[in-house]
Amino acid sequence: MLSARAGEESRIEGLQAGVNDYLVKPFSAREFVARVEAQLLRAEVHDIEESNMRRLATIFQHAPVAIAILKGPQHVFEFANQSYLDLVGRTEIVGQTVREVFPELDGQGIYELLDSVYTTGTPFMADSLRVRIRRIPDALEDRYFKFVYQPMPAPSGGTAGIAVVATDVTDLAAARREAEAGSRAKDEFLAMLGHELRNPLAPILTALQLMSLRDGAEATAKERAVIDRQIRHLVRLVDDLLDVSRIARGKIDLARAHVELAKVVAQAVEMASPLLEERRHNLVLRVPRSGLLVNGDAVRLSQVVQNLLTNAAKYTEPGGRIEVDGRRCGGDIELRVTDNGVGISPDMLPIVFDLFVQERQSVDRSRGGLGLGLTLVRTLVELHGGTVEAHSAGVGRGSEFVVRLPAAQPAASPRPPRQSTRRPASGRGVRTLVVDDNRDAATMLGEALSAFGHDVRVASDGPSALELAIAFRPQIILLDLGLPVMDGYEVAEQLRHAGVSAMIVAVTGYGQETDRARSEASGFAAHFVKPVDLDELKRALDRMPVPGGVR
Repeated sequence: MLSARAGEESRIEGLQAGVNDYLVKPFSAREFVARVEAQLLRAEVHDIEESNMRRLATIFQHAPVAIAILKGPQHVFEFANQSYLDLVGRTEIVGQTVREVFPELDGQGIYELLDSVYTTGTPFMADSLRVRIRRIPDALEDRYFKFVYQPMPAPSGGTAGIAVVATDVTDLAAARREAEAGSRAKDEFLAMLGHELRNPLAPILTALQLMSLRDGAEATAKERAVIDRQIRHLVRLVDDLLDVSRIARGKIDLARAHVELAKVVAQAVEMASPLLEERRHNLVLRVPRSGLLVNGDAVRLSQVVQNLLTNAAKYTEPGGRIEVDGRRCGGDIELRVTDNGVGISPDMLPIVFDLFVQERQSVDRSRGGLGLGLTLVRTLVELHGGTVEAHSAGVGRGSEFVVRLPAAQPAASPRPPRQSTRRPASGRGVRTLVVDDNRDAATMLGEALSAFGHDVRVASDGPSALELAIAFRPQIILLDLGLPVMDGYEVAEQLRHAGVSAMIVAVTGYGQETDRARSEASGFAAHFVKPVDLDELKRALDRMPVPGGVR
């Protein structure tokens, strides 16, 4: 009724305005009617606008999010719904400027943000902006807001005001910070774990390589080769452990080369054989020794087959049968791993390659595992441009995994064979200092470098390294970063202050990108991750320009 009465009054006012115009300045009846109609139309438009504004204000007032309207360059509150008042801990703010309502925001950049939005007409959005606000008297607190500053255009151009929509995300921001802290803690733990695992691997691998240099007999060549492959495989697994998310995203570098599928399968069988023998499985291999050439990372592909064999062995009762078939299918090389084990239920088949997914196990978890194996299989196969599928007729009816990889064309000419470390290189007599608190690692590395012709000294901590460096005048220093008393970075700095101009090379268990970046920024000439490949180290040292020692 009020709206109808207001509309009627507007029409009467419009009519009266037309009559007044006619009395003041007479004109034709047609003009009179036109002017009256125009006045009435403007009155109706005004009524509609007023009605829409009241309706919009009602909607804003009851909206579940905080909304405020600021007018003019001083950002005067023209409207603020109850949610906004509750959010900021204020009551009567309409008619006041933002600076008057929130004096505590001075110096936090909020005033400047509003000024920029008003001046440029460009919206501003933030997902989690920290604001120190006084929501209760005499108590400043840090709150996090998700908000939008939306400029409202003026009819004549420019900006009339700013619409503010805000949500308190303090709890969400706290949860995110906790998650980020947990992620950092996880990364630090994995980095330390990797360092601790690499430390004992380093002297073992170096000792094996040193045995190859010294022992001309072939009596233990096979055993050494097996140990060497297993250690290198373990090193790769440690690298994977340091970044599980990298595996899940496929962020793995591949050392590609032409390799026969038979060689890949043989290495995988060797790695999986302890479990196969333990469970007394009957393994049948039908993989041609040649003709199934792929272009891939032999170690990673061996991991694929090993994981499939391990999976088959775990989910097949003792004494079961596991078959591995390899063949060419058009332009692909196909590998099938089949077992007569417990099978895969229909609801598991679509998700069997997902991270951490496993078939339900008994309480004793006799099959073990973390649910990473098949995820790694899919990731590595897809990185090689291939596909992997799982098939099963159901629970108790065995399973089959099919890997397809692009076939590679034989190389036009064979690559020259890699020079073996069994052939000691002609050393340049370079004075070399090895610094490592793991005495076994330092001793083995020192002896290997001596075999290469270097003049080597060994130190186990920073102070002794400094003392020995001044007396020995090394040209190259192989420096562990995780030293006691003072770490490798401090030792390097002290060596430079003492006038030692040697090329300093990091040899460490810390191998993440951040570690490499830090050692490079600290002036290290190179960064090697334990266990170090002696061939690679030797090539790097032979190429390295060596200074004269103490300046």
